[in-house]
Amino acid sequence: MEAVVSTIKGEAASRTARVLLLAPPARGGLARHVISLLSGLDRDGYQVGVACESGGIISEAARERNLPFFEIPISARGGPSQAAVAAVRISRAINDLRAQIVHTHSFSAGLVGALAMLFGSGSRLVATLHTYPPDAEGMHTRRRRDRWALVLLCRSASRLITVSDALRRDLLALRPDVASKTVTIHNGVDTRAAPAKEAAEIRRSLEMPEAAPLVGMVARLARQKGITDFIRAASAVLRKLPSARFVLAGDGPLRTEAESLIRELRLEGRLRTLGKADSPRDLIAALDLLVVASTSEGSSIVAMEAMAAGKPVVATAVGGVPELVIDGETGVLVEPRQPEKLASAILSLLRRPERTQELGERGRRRAAEHFDVRHMLAKVEAVYADLLREEIEAGGAQQ
Repeated sequence: MEAVVSTIKGEAASRTARVLLLAPPARGGLARHVISLLSGLDRDGYQVGVACESGGIISEAARERNLPFFEIPISARGGPSQAAVAAVRISRAINDLRAQIVHTHSFSAGLVGALAMLFGSGSRLVATLHTYPPDAEGMHTRRRRDRWALVLLCRSASRLITVSDALRRDLLALRPDVASKTVTIHNGVDTRAAPAKEAAEIRRSLEMPEAAPLVGMVARLARQKGITDFIRAASAVLRKLPSARFVLAGDGPLRTEAESLIRELRLEGRLRTLGKADSPRDLIAALDLLVVASTSEGSSIVAMEAMAAGKPVVATAVGGVPELVIDGETGVLVEPRQPEKLASAILSLLRRPERTQELGERGRRRAAEHFDVRHMLAKVEAVYADLLREEIEAGGAQQ
């Protein structure tokens, strides 16, 4: 009977829990995940605060919803002193919000959150690992800051969430001692949402022929996203299927290199760079297929969004991507760093429209069944409920 009572109390307490979300100045998939989380938690009655840098889409989303906002830069490039200063400010935000749960996103936010726990706020730390450290072999990284962040997170976090089973396996291979507090919760997208515009209208705005096969990639223009592999694959496809058109949406440190390679391969007019894409849903609606060319990827929200839109995905079989895209059923998987194989997979689908449509429909069903944002939110809320239940069972007073 006591166990039943504590369970009921834990679930009831979780619905009014005070949660502080910590995030870096991200765009892309991580930002969309955090926005989905803060929106859903707010809707479900949680008292949500957000700590991040001003001026990005996460801060805008928090302010649109009138959520408590704490302007605290959390940068992956900062040194130990900057992380310590941010941690002091986070500890103040925790006290101001009287947060019971601090939920971090990214290694840099996790480091700051773990340091803030040293000030003894009494809150519980939840850390979501969205991807691998930069330039790492699995979770083995040469970057001292990321190693430090991982050690502190494993010590300080009450729960570690990985967004794919692949991430969880690699984390436990390095730190088997955290198995009991580590759980996989896949990202989620709103599979019921419709694009704001018709596909034909989007194509016209892109100055793309309505009947041309259109292939797109939506990614931060960074080394691990396989940007140059995508461009070289596009060049190979266009040599055999000149009517095809390509778009590359995103921004980042490789933008100049990407644009230079497009000129070198004489792809101007046939491969367009579109800059930042905060909401790729409209663009995806106009595509025939989406490409994910990453060399390292914890998961891929944009692949989920394509599947939810009924578009097949040609992707590299890295990290958690094979957990989303089922080879031959919802898309095609190829080896990373192999632009010629990427091109072959793209061509195989563009030349068989009926096969493309079949894979897209299977992807739509898979996304709705496994990767809807409501599933993700329910599982995160269950983690919060477990933590609050543990507090109750241990005699911890709810503030």
